[in-house]
Amino acid sequence: MTSARQLATNRENARRSTGPTTASGKARVAQNAITHGLLSQDTLLPDEDPQGLHTLAETLRAELHPEGAQEHLLVDLMIRAAWRLGRLARVEAGVFTWKHLGILAKRADRAARTYKRGAMDAFLERNSQPAITDPEKHQEAMTQAKRLTALRDESPAATLGLTFIRGSSGADPLSKLHRYEANIERSFFRALHELQRLQHARLGGHVPPPLAIDLTVNNGAEGDAVVPGGRSSDA
Repeated sequence: MTSARQLATNRENARRSTGPTTASGKARVAQNAITHGLLSQDTLLPDEDPQGLHTLAETLRAELHPEGAQEHLLVDLMIRAAWRLGRLARVEAGVFTWKHLGILAKRADRAARTYKRGAMDAFLERNSQPAITDPEKHQEAMTQAKRLTALRDESPAATLGLTFIRGSSGADPLSKLHRYEANIERSFFRALHELQRLQHARLGGHVPPPLAIDLTVNNGAEGDAVVPGGRSSDA
């Protein structure tokens, strides 16, 4: 066990250290997940707020009081999971926004077509264009359809939703989203429980046993049990 004198020496050395000065040394520090990895740009999408991630990280660290590399790593895992859960909430809103505006745009386009006489009628009457039965209402519906389509295409939320839809490879995006959410929630609480175990051990208290089993359900293999080490119970 590290003595009080060693801890004091380590803190003093850390205080005096100016950090790496070479380019390679700085690159290694930038990838250090224990201290700074969660605040790197790799964690953020282009339109996400770095200050929001920094505030989340500082809040969780202040509440959980991690000490040592292992505890800091577990808190970093929790920060990453919490940030991803927030992102998934935005993705869900984006999926609904994309689908909702698309439905409204199609509805407006159908309404516009109701004010047109059919192409066959125009052909039989030897007109070059289908006749508009009510030009004012037709134009109003067309304008509405174009406005809704542009709103959908230019919405950052809808773009985020479309990105997830296209990445779902034909699967129902909301079902896939909810599975992702459940997996991230489990990873958050696994890290929290392990942090609590380490802190109880460090403080000399009762150490609760680790979680022995984690059940996961997916479309490919429903009811598989994942035991520590990541293997399926069917293996």
